[in-house]
Amino acid sequence: MTVSKHSLRPLLFGALAVALVSQAGCAWTRSKLGMDVEYQQSAQGKPLVVPAGLDTPPMGAAIVVPDASEGPLISSDLPPNSLGGGDAAEPLPASGVAGIAELTLSDSADEAWRRVGQALPGIAGVRVGDSAKLLNSHEATYRGVTVLLRAEPTTSGSRVVALGANGQPVTTGAAAELLALLRDKLAQ
Repeated sequence: MTVSKHSLRPLLFGALAVALVSQAGCAWTRSKLGMDVEYQQSAQGKPLVVPAGLDTPPMGAAIVVPDASEGPLISSDLPPNSLGGGDAAEPLPASGVAGIAELTLSDSADEAWRRVGQALPGIAGVRVGDSAKLLNSHEATYRGVTVLLRAEPTTSGSRVVALGANGQPVTTGAAAELLALLRDKLAQ
């Protein structure tokens, strides 16, 4: 049995149609047939250009990673202004005040927040940062340690606690001394 040329034509046309359909997404086929998509020529398709000077991170003193052989890095080792805020003073010597873990007041939390905000600037060696009425808190730096002083309501009034950068209460060191100095200032 012989196969005629006429019976192969539909098969060839079918194979050609399958090849063209399968190549419809091919960039080469689109460019040769003049089917370029217009969105590819838009200005938004150009690559992002980073301005000079913005392609490397800042290399300030706060970013420097010390050698482990030099021992632990404490905030007094950093140059002034590397911790943020205004002019940084040299850390003060220990005040000799016995620290307290928290300050208990008979005021409401709102009133305690107001009184603490008024008393902090009058304490020697304290640098006052931001205040947040919604959180009843003040940011304060004392002897190189920055804490968040927060007034919290209690059943008998309120208490003021010092919170560290991790949000946990700080009950020792400069934070405890600051609470004791704050207690003395509020008693005046």
